[in-house]
Amino acid sequence: MTRTRTGAAVAAIAALLIVVAVGWAVARRAAADGAAADPSSAAASVSALVQTERLSRQSLPIDLVAYGEVLTGRIEAVGFARAGQVAQLRVTPGQRVRKGATLATLASDPASRLAYSQAANAVRFAQSELQRTERLLALQLATRSQVDAASRQLQDAQASLDAQIELGGNLGSATVLAPFDGVVTSIAVAQGDRVQPGASLLQLGHVDAMQVQLGIEPDDSRLVRPGMTVDVRPLDAGAQSVPATLTQIQGLVDARTRLVMAVAALPAHTSTLVPGMRVRVTIHVGRREAWVVPRQAVLADAQGDHVFQVAGGKARRVAVTQQQQTGEQVAIDGALDAALPLVVLGNYELQDGMRVREQVQQQERAR
Repeated sequence: MTRTRTGAAVAAIAALLIVVAVGWAVARRAAADGAAADPSSAAASVSALVQTERLSRQSLPIDLVAYGEVLTGRIEAVGFARAGQVAQLRVTPGQRVRKGATLATLASDPASRLAYSQAANAVRFAQSELQRTERLLALQLATRSQVDAASRQLQDAQASLDAQIELGGNLGSATVLAPFDGVVTSIAVAQGDRVQPGASLLQLGHVDAMQVQLGIEPDDSRLVRPGMTVDVRPLDAGAQSVPATLTQIQGLVDARTRLVMAVAALPAHTSTLVPGMRVRVTIHVGRREAWVVPRQAVLADAQGDHVFQVAGGKARRVAVTQQQQTGEQVAIDGALDAALPLVVLGNYELQDGMRVREQVQQQERAR
């Protein structure tokens, strides 16, 4: 009888232990499920050390970036006033020349020499005719009107001779000189060609005031107007920029580039840029106010860009959009609270609602 009672007691104790163990396991599983279902509560149960600083708004430049090509300034045709034959070409396309440099040598045309000779003979004849008429007038064998007619004939002959001299008919050969500092953009003749009076021999572009032709995205063209300042920089890394001014903006989209073309005038005697060079152009459109934060303060995940602010000792996630980046700073826009500090370090381990231990950044960022 005693053994029966003892066995029953042991069985009861064992059953009780099993019930307690099962209950403890169920409670632990329920706690784990609850933590998984509510991550904010789990996040709230831990804390992270972060570094913060106050938000600030700054005035930032609004810039547009375009690309273009350096061109010469105004292009002028260079020719010769009289007919002739190209005896020698002294330049090639793309060559840079100084004012007064020899561009070409022309041999006189036979017809020009004949016209000059005829004009010179006419002057000599008119001079002798005037002298003869004046002698006859002294002998009262001619009238004053005859003397006046002979004088007018001499004046006409002299004017014709002067014109032939200006045309170079008195020269066996002549040179064509550069009228200004420039670059030879094209040559219209070849050595040995005969040219007519006033015909263009070559095209010469000014280099004392060059320009840049650039293309602007159609959506951005509404922000641009003549008179805006731009910075022109060669595509080579490390090259210094050259200030310029927009002078012209076209009102249509170029069919080839699908861009709105514009022209910027470079300062006179720019030496770092040469015609044909590809350049990067930064157009200064204006300025705007924006929140400026360190670049490391902005995080990105599947939900988008965001930052963390500290409110009541807890991390508050704020969705933002990046507007502009300059060096180690970035301009952002979003539902930020200027009264709350911004987390700038330690934000990678944060979750929305997590408790934080705040360490205020002592050194102000350079502005």
